[in-house]
Amino acid sequence: MIDRTVAVNPESVLSLFEATALDGSPLPRPPGRPPWPCIALDRWAGRAFRMPPGDPRLEAISRGEPAPPGPLWNLEGAVRDWAQHPDWMDLQDPSSPVHGVTMLERDLYLHHWETALRGASRVLDLGVGAGRFAGWLLERGCEVEGVDPILPSLWRTLWHAAGGPGRLDLHWTTGERLPDLAPVDAVVCAEVACYVEDPEALVEAATRVLKPGGVLCLSVEATLGWAAAPGVAPGTLGALLDGGPVSAWGDRWVRTYDEAAVRALLHDFEILELAPTHYAVGGPFEAAAGAGDFPTLLDWEARCRAHPITRPWNRAWTVLARKRGV
Repeated sequence: MIDRTVAVNPESVLSLFEATALDGSPLPRPPGRPPWPCIALDRWAGRAFRMPPGDPRLEAISRGEPAPPGPLWNLEGAVRDWAQHPDWMDLQDPSSPVHGVTMLERDLYLHHWETALRGASRVLDLGVGAGRFAGWLLERGCEVEGVDPILPSLWRTLWHAAGGPGRLDLHWTTGERLPDLAPVDAVVCAEVACYVEDPEALVEAATRVLKPGGVLCLSVEATLGWAAAPGVAPGTLGALLDGGPVSAWGDRWVRTYDEAAVRALLHDFEILELAPTHYAVGGPFEAAAGAGDFPTLLDWEARCRAHPITRPWNRAWTVLARKRGV
């Protein structure tokens, strides 16, 4: 559960409006307040920045200090990987060794979400990362609020967006601790609820910012598919079988879900679609499927879902849900 003793300033803007260069010097602000037109952020491209964090623990972790045991281990690992392997972390960069497979994975999620997202003009991207979904939304002229606990991820999201279409604001915080935001039409929460301290608080935060009738696009790690994935931490089978979070020192902490757990997490939502998806980076069938284009991927998905043996071994659950109310 989330540590509710950690002090958070609810009145802090936690926004690009508060951003400065790393040495504290000002950055060239566009007129008005964010979300700013991305075309006006071209002078920020390639420049590192900082802003007030929504969780004070992020300051120490961003400096490379050890994270407390539990979910924040993942942040410690991400900070280290951004410093040592930025080419692997910047999934948006076409030169990244994993750009192709992660874009296929993104397109698979969008196959389930695209119709709902095309009707959205303002979207919150929880766990924006390097901007794989934010970039797609901005290209379509959306106004995007991006949230991530890792500063280098926010830098890359802005650098990729700078000079392009859409409007953008960014927030250095966790999904459970959102700043006050104007209501949004949709929330994208891809592969986040399995790595946070309190997934219920994450969903509550998304619910608060969603307009009535707004949609939540959620994906989480599925238990069997995660257990069979390459690179799974040795010695974690017991935790998986017991239904608890998997914890191994370093950068591995994950809460996996079966279908019942997903439905319980979203009990206040109308679930429009809950699909088992099998192709994911590191999924049990990725190597066997081999490289291919998106139509080939969709064919493999259909065959995996139809087969009685492979169907339960999905790598993720992909959900489209609607906030109740009018």
